Amino acid sequence: MSELGFNLQMLYVSGAILSNKLSPIEPMKELLILILVFLSLHVSGQVAIIRDKDGYTNVRSKPDNKSEIVHRVFENEVFWIDFSVRDTSEWVLVFIPKNDFSLGCGDNESITGFIHKSRVFPLERLEQPNNDNFTFKYNIQRFDPTGKIIDTGTGPWIGSIDGRHAWGTDGNMPMNQVSGIEASIDGQAISINRVFYSDLFECTNNFKVYKNGDTYFVWQGNSDGAGYYELVWVLTKEGLKQRLVGSLI
Repeated sequence: MSELGFNLQMLYVSGAILSNKLSPIEPMKELLILILVFLSLHVSGQVAIIRDKDGYTNVRSKPDNKSEIVHRVFENEVFWIDFSVRDTSEWVLVFIPKNDFSLGCGDNESITGFIHKSRVFPLERLEQPNNDNFTFKYNIQRFDPTGKIIDTGTGPWIGSIDGRHAWGTDGNMPMNQVSGIEASIDGQAISINRVFYSDLFECTNNFKVYKNGDTYFVWQGNSDGAGYYELVWVLTKEGLKQRLVGSLI
């Protein structure tokens, strides 16, 4: 099971346990506990890049420099880090997507390993450019199920749309969908193929933009509750370099 699936399942289980054990006169206390559980899960994960003079960093199977190298992360590649491990160790637990565009739908989408924390640089610490050299905008429209293959499995909840995981839904029909993306760097249009946004739902045009050298990072959190997910676009003048989708919630 993925980190996201496990943590959401734990949240639901916690809710079920609390509902069975707490008396009817304590609904606010139950709600508060659930919110605190959710927030504690939410703050444990973060997106980062590496800072290494070699231009890459090794991902180790264990938190020491003699363990097996399971992967390499290169400059300006984004990945997930786990705060709970980083704060108590010289090594950071990381989750590396198995493909550059998070196109998989299975439970084992990430390579798990460790990077020395001296090489890890959280995305939020990067420069936030304040000029008009970079633009990024979704074209958003109301979700239209016409002609789409909507898989509900054996129950009432949506499992996939057109054979792909539907990001932003919590099992219900999406409210909106992305119909296109307009992006440019220094006036040069950046083309983003439909395959990279046709699985994104409940998006807004609220972003945080970061820059490292000639690379731009567009970060946002979309949807809410069980449907919440984070999304990072990595772009240069050469085009889309990476799309990171998911969450460690």
